[in-house]
Amino acid sequence: MSDIKWLPDGQKTFDKLMAAVPEAMRDAIKPKLLQMLAGKAAGQPVSGDLVKTWVKEDLPEPQRSALMAALGMKPDGDQKPAAPVAAAAGWQGNAEVMFERMLQEVPDMMREVFRGKLMGIANEKAKGGPIAEDHILSIVKEIVPDPFKTNILKAFATMGGVDLSNLEKLIESTPGGQETVIGLLHAVQAEFGYCPREAVTMISQRKCVPMAVMYRLLTCYSAFRLQKPGKHVVTVCTSTGAYVNGGGALLKQIKDKIAKTGANITVETARDLGCANVAPAIMVDGEIFSGVQAQAKLEQIFSESN
Repeated sequence: MSDIKWLPDGQKTFDKLMAAVPEAMRDAIKPKLLQMLAGKAAGQPVSGDLVKTWVKEDLPEPQRSALMAALGMKPDGDQKPAAPVAAAAGWQGNAEVMFERMLQEVPDMMREVFRGKLMGIANEKAKGGPIAEDHILSIVKEIVPDPFKTNILKAFATMGGVDLSNLEKLIESTPGGQETVIGLLHAVQAEFGYCPREAVTMISQRKCVPMAVMYRLLTCYSAFRLQKPGKHVVTVCTSTGAYVNGGGALLKQIKDKIAKTGANITVETARDLGCANVAPAIMVDGEIFSGVQAQAKLEQIFSESN
């Protein structure tokens, strides 16, 4: 930058500072840093000491502490104690895994400094309780710049061993905002048999729909499941006609047997399976059965699920 007159140690110190900046951010952030440094120098030659003073006095946290560490600078004795590096009241859900994944975007030499600063922010957000997934998500959205933010959010959405590659392609090919969410959730349900949190998070992020709204939709529509179903899904018709014709007793029989055997079977109810003439009826994995056939099918799936 033509506004800066460098002394040899000044250029060397600034280059060392830039080496500590993540490579993907370097080109974007360098002009801004040079502009700030030129203002600090006010036309005077820039020495190594001036660069260090500028970092210490003018840069915001947590970048200041991280870059001071990169330059071998020790914090002043009157600075606040280092932020705690542990969750004050523990973790909730996948929050700890998410926190560590977030830190992977920080260069090794700066990671421990950022760990303390970000842990302090997370504990503040938790307000004395366990650090939850939403606390980590809000830190990423509020503090982390792109392209790291995008990388981290994408990683968060694919946690848990759920392959969301097909969903990602579907989202990219589905223009629009909140009005597209129901259709996407139906696609998720069709693919996985339920709506994994990872998939819901990805839709929330890509369509800019708050998670609270996502879960309001999921809990309002009985078609959506929030838990992974068992090996078999049994749906019992509980319409008035079906119930009085043995549907209620059949439902209790199935639930009791699941409780007794621990069979990997999900049991659900429906107001109408469209087969009142053969009540009580059940649907097993999408296929309707009634009477003797229903009992035979139940015996088969219980033997397979034990």
